[in-house]
Amino acid sequence: MKLFYKFLTFVLLCTVCAPSAGAATKKFFLKNGDRVCFYGDSITEQRFYPADVQTYVLTRFPHLHVRFVDAGVGGDRVTGGWAGPINLRLKRDVFPFKPNVVTIMLGMNDADYRPFNQAIFNTYRKGYEHIIKSLQSHLPGVRIVLLETSPYDDVTQPLGFPGGYNAVLIRYNHFVQRLAKRNHLLCVDFNTPMVNVLKKAEKINPTLAKKIFPSRVHPSAAAEMIMAQALLKAWGAPATVTNVRINAASASVALADNTKISGLKSSDGSLSWTQLDGSLPMPIIALHENWPQFPSWLFFLPPQPNPKYTNPTAALIDNLSGFTRQLDREMLTVNGLPAPQYKLLIDGKLIGQFTSKQLSVGINLSRYFTPMLWQAYHVNNIVWEQIQDHFVAWHAVQTMLENYSAPWAPPDPPSLPVTTENDPAAARAVAGVVKAMNKLGDVIGTEAHHANIPRKHRYQLIPVSG
Repeated sequence: MKLFYKFLTFVLLCTVCAPSAGAATKKFFLKNGDRVCFYGDSITEQRFYPADVQTYVLTRFPHLHVRFVDAGVGGDRVTGGWAGPINLRLKRDVFPFKPNVVTIMLGMNDADYRPFNQAIFNTYRKGYEHIIKSLQSHLPGVRIVLLETSPYDDVTQPLGFPGGYNAVLIRYNHFVQRLAKRNHLLCVDFNTPMVNVLKKAEKINPTLAKKIFPSRVHPSAAAEMIMAQALLKAWGAPATVTNVRINAASASVALADNTKISGLKSSDGSLSWTQLDGSLPMPIIALHENWPQFPSWLFFLPPQPNPKYTNPTAALIDNLSGFTRQLDREMLTVNGLPAPQYKLLIDGKLIGQFTSKQLSVGINLSRYFTPMLWQAYHVNNIVWEQIQDHFVAWHAVQTMLENYSAPWAPPDPPSLPVTTENDPAAARAVAGVVKAMNKLGDVIGTEAHHANIPRKHRYQLIPVSG
């Protein structure tokens, strides 16, 4: 969106110059009107698993209106971090959004990258309990989801000390499980499925396995898909995008799950029909491009998939995690086709060439560049722009101009920077910019809810001669 980038330029100038949800959603965890906040450290700040979850909800449930915000800050612990102590973090970064769903993932930094230490763990325990009590006190009825922290890569890299750091994280995760049970909260394991993928990848391709966690701590963009998968499955996310079964011999529809089929015709060995789906397939951010581990704070372009390129690490992760098989099934099955091979066209565009046997078994269209997937990628682009809008307003404007002590700040600086603490005019300017960008985020969100409505498409199966 050109408007978005123009607006960001305006924001930076200002800061420098300033002194129906359908039946399919009934069993899904999220409800119409929910406001979801992802709270955590730098792994959440990367914005990948939150973007995946938001995109899935928009594409799978196009009539479900849910708001999302990412409140992850690098280096954060249960006590807070460079962006402020925990009470400030909650007051500034969570409560104003008024979420009724909050996910929490903390622990990677809390265990301090050393062997288990009881005193350090006690701080984690008390701090985590404080966060839950604060959320429940300030947000009555909030549904809190505890996320067991993602792993430290002790699979493809040598252990830093006996037992390894991930074993320490698992002890912390066991506490998170108990805490969730004691407070009747949903708890989701991110660690186990990611370690399982790492172990399988290490056996198959050690070179690619090392790219799943490039820095041992932070998952790649594709690896965070495993985290989104675990959370979505815990929320009861359906696997089916659509499921269509057609009998070519009788030109009849045997099954049309989450879609409407009309105009089915058989002529000269070809088959054609019109389809209006209830959902879109799920676009995977890094499957057809290379993404950095940490997107830049400003002007980072949204996903730009290349149909001619497949990221080998992302493809390996998708295969080993089973994301497509478990959460993105856009099945087309056609029985009774007389010719040995067929071309599949959608809206006149060639999607692929398949044997009649492949079509009788069923093909999953979600990983082909169909018009539906291109539409889904457009939705994904808008999601990323909305996330970037919030990230810039919050990280690059609001938190950077507040008067707290950053860990790298020199002692006794010769002069104080202009902050919201010592300059009321700056405080008003920052508040105005943040408010304006939040409004822009609402506009972008509205655009996403127009872009995600499925459209009619014309299908053709044409015999391949010779």
